[in-house]
Amino acid sequence: MKNIILEGIIKDGTFPNRNTVTCQEKDYKIKGGIIGSEVRFKPSRRKKGKLIETIKKSSWENIKPCPHTDCGGCTYDGFSYDKEIEYKEKLLNNLLHEELNLDNIKIYSAGIFENYRNKMEFTFGDTYKGSPLALGLHKKNRFYEIENTNNCRIAHEDFNIIREKTRDFFKDKAFFNRRSHEGTLRHLAIRRTNYGEILVNIVTTKDNDLDLKSYVDELLSLKLEAQIKGICHTINDSQGDAIIKEDFHILYGRDYVIEELLGLKFKIGTFSFFQTNTYSAAYLYQLAFDMIDNLQGKKVLDLYCGTGTISQVFAKKAESVLGVEIVEEAVNAARENAQYNNISNVDFIAGDVAKVVNDLDIKADIIILDPPRVGINNPKALDKIIDFSPEEFLYISCNPISYVKDVKRFIERGYKLKKIVGLDQFPRTVNLELISLLEKD
Repeated sequence: MKNIILEGIIKDGTFPNRNTVTCQEKDYKIKGGIIGSEVRFKPSRRKKGKLIETIKKSSWENIKPCPHTDCGGCTYDGFSYDKEIEYKEKLLNNLLHEELNLDNIKIYSAGIFENYRNKMEFTFGDTYKGSPLALGLHKKNRFYEIENTNNCRIAHEDFNIIREKTRDFFKDKAFFNRRSHEGTLRHLAIRRTNYGEILVNIVTTKDNDLDLKSYVDELLSLKLEAQIKGICHTINDSQGDAIIKEDFHILYGRDYVIEELLGLKFKIGTFSFFQTNTYSAAYLYQLAFDMIDNLQGKKVLDLYCGTGTISQVFAKKAESVLGVEIVEEAVNAARENAQYNNISNVDFIAGDVAKVVNDLDIKADIIILDPPRVGINNPKALDKIIDFSPEEFLYISCNPISYVKDVKRFIERGYKLKKIVGLDQFPRTVNLELISLLEKD
């Protein structure tokens, strides 16, 4: 099979874009592609294959795709939005039927499907070997090549103006080469809130001769719709590609921005977690809030609470809310945000949920779960969480694959799914959120 290339038509699929392609009356499982498209793929063992290219597009793809389709960020940029929702519902229901025997689960629209992102992380590099400096997103399946995203459809124009100015300003400087580990420029991270504030973070190695004062002046002279409230510099000498807080400096203003959501205001720091689509985040939390019939007088435990957004939304009606989060900076931000919003019936603990649950002595009426993409990912911790035996679990998931694994355990332990809906939190991408309510059977 080493040099064999096959062609076939994708006949069906399941979330997240895991598809079945038929060739010579045999079925192969591949990642990527669109149902109905004709593809070329390389077969491997156990009837699996690796997608090489699309020969003929699917009828699902009915509009002109984004000019930066090579970046790999948007899988469904060739779909009209109604088609995208329909397609995602098909994939989700295929998964939920197979794993949980559920059908006809609805996905709600985010309400906005362009220019919605409040955070972008761009990488310095080259488009091809020896090309001029590029600043954008990684090309699809190409770790070392960067696509200049001049006209990204899911980010506000302010992002592009800052990105373009940054690339031009540093055009004669060397980017950090991920092969040789030489060079200076690494990343540009930008946050932009609906409250009208922008936070910029330039990430470089320690050994640099950059004129950052002039860079700040250039950024502050830009004509933007929102206002730059902070410009920061992170020094990162690690070999990995992640943006980490190793050595941090404020070059201008402050190291946070303000966002407004459901009547509450939140301070979001450079490294804080916050939903990257503020519009749909408000809808997400409202859907979650509305799933609980009666919050009055209830004690709520919010696990994986992040910066405490949903904790504070629920604190409006609940008797008390306790949030647990592993990222200490996020917990500090949560406490500060609660004080900022004059909310006194909420508290937060910094710690790993898998460990904290062993020491918590609390009788919660409702437990909120909003874990990272891997889900609870610890059978003992999951059982300990279920041992709290609340009336209801509100489970919010950004990964239906890990969700179904966890929910099966809830069902085994005597809970049943009362409500479940999907939300298209990140239009044009394969990602979506599930909001569900489990109650004692």
